Amino acid sequence: MPNKHIKKTLYVFLAIAFWFIVWEAASFLISDNLKLFLPSPIAVLRALSRLVTMLSFWHSVILTLLRIFLGFICGVTAGIIFGILTSSFKLSDIIISPAMRVIRAVPVVSFIILAYLFISVNYLPVFICFLMVMPLIWQTVHDGITNFDKDLTEMAKVFKIGGLKNLCFIKLTTISDEIISSMINGIGLAWKSGVASEVLCAPAISIGRNLYRAKGNISYDEVYAITLTIVILSIIIETLIKFSYRKKRKAEENNDKV
Repeated sequence: MPNKHIKKTLYVFLAIAFWFIVWEAASFLISDNLKLFLPSPIAVLRALSRLVTMLSFWHSVILTLLRIFLGFICGVTAGIIFGILTSSFKLSDIIISPAMRVIRAVPVVSFIILAYLFISVNYLPVFICFLMVMPLIWQTVHDGITNFDKDLTEMAKVFKIGGLKNLCFIKLTTISDEIISSMINGIGLAWKSGVASEVLCAPAISIGRNLYRAKGNISYDEVYAITLTIVILSIIIETLIKFSYRKKRKAEENNDKV
């Protein structure tokens, strides 16, 4: 097992090294006029090292994280609730499902522009993350419960497991893998939409505002450095979700063996 993890880590580092070399080569080969827009990886890492020493930068990172995380949690919660409602009650399905499909179809920029008219810039990224994540989770829960295994449903009836117990301990538990998978996709979507809304509405302290300011100052090494920060944070959060879920599954398997 340790060898497997070492090999996987080595492959990741090799992939990163390969793309850094490609980036460095592209930056070296383009004309001097374009070097401003494609700084070398070394220049970007220097800019990043400057940023991480600034307290204001970490303040903006923490506030952006809080906004995105709050929107993500609200989106997951609402998605699960609406998924249960639409898969269990016909009237709820008729009312809610079309709205969810419309939300998924409308471009995120349109929502940002429209929401900007009614919502404070400090809370707009929360709302946008919520809107982007909710339909994704809703679809997973709705489809999972609607297409639930009939044999398991019959088994629940035989053992007289109904109502809330059937929903929580059988249906939602059975489709938990699909929900977690949707959450992992949702966190990436929340990051993209959340930072995009920050760039457009520019809350006073946010990663998006820093990104917009760096672009306005034509500091493209800083633009790349902030983008790299966003990517790293997104990967860390995704990894933590996967790690927590694997740990939970392992604990459940150990309990089953006992």
